[in-house]
Amino acid sequence: MDDRQENTLSMYQVVGPVLDANATVWSGVPAFVSARTAFGAEVTIILGLAQAQQQPTTGVTADKKDFRLAMADAAMVVVGPLCAFAAVTGNGDLAAQTAFTRSDFAFGRDNDAATNGDVVHTHGTANAAALANYGVTAAMLTALRSAIDAYRASISLPRQVITTTSAATTQLDAAFARAEAVLTKQLDKLMELYRLTHPTFYQEYQSAREIIGPTGGSPPAAPPPATSGP
Repeated sequence: MDDRQENTLSMYQVVGPVLDANATVWSGVPAFVSARTAFGAEVTIILGLAQAQQQPTTGVTADKKDFRLAMADAAMVVVGPLCAFAAVTGNGDLAAQTAFTRSDFAFGRDNDAATNGDVVHTHGTANAAALANYGVTAAMLTALRSAIDAYRASISLPRQVITTTSAATTQLDAAFARAEAVLTKQLDKLMELYRLTHPTFYQEYQSAREIIGPTGGSPPAAPPPATSGP
């Protein structure tokens, strides 16, 4: 949220309790009850969107890096024996296809790294029986598959967070507009019912409606309630 929205939300969070503290005054007016419910619903939506908007990408980016390094470690445990096996058996094609370094998994393009992991797992699985003599176990191949899958699932996470926060920002504008419409077009108008009959409530509401902050404004000061006679 920007400063204007922060200040406006602070005002909303004062208006709500003032209304609720005086519920016995307006609870018999269905239109007022409906407006109060609608206003409360919009404030709840705003609070939820504000939380979504503030979701950081730092954590998911760090997780993605950790998954990638874990995949690199799991892949190299299989790459070494595969290369040795290819050399011993004179399998030049296998040697060429599995000539990876740790950097091929730890760095470079995201999806290329995952694809490299797939290549290693495919060849490791196809030659599992022979690789047993080189120290490669079924557990190693399973761990590699899990590491690849976990890394691939993490690739889109930072982008998903950015998309979520962007959508929340757009939706916040709409939620504020709806809340403001309920206030200015319904609650502010209905409060005129209580200018004379419940002047304390009326004045508390007008004070609550002031937006405090350098970028905020406030509604015009309400005239004092009329008095009858000298």
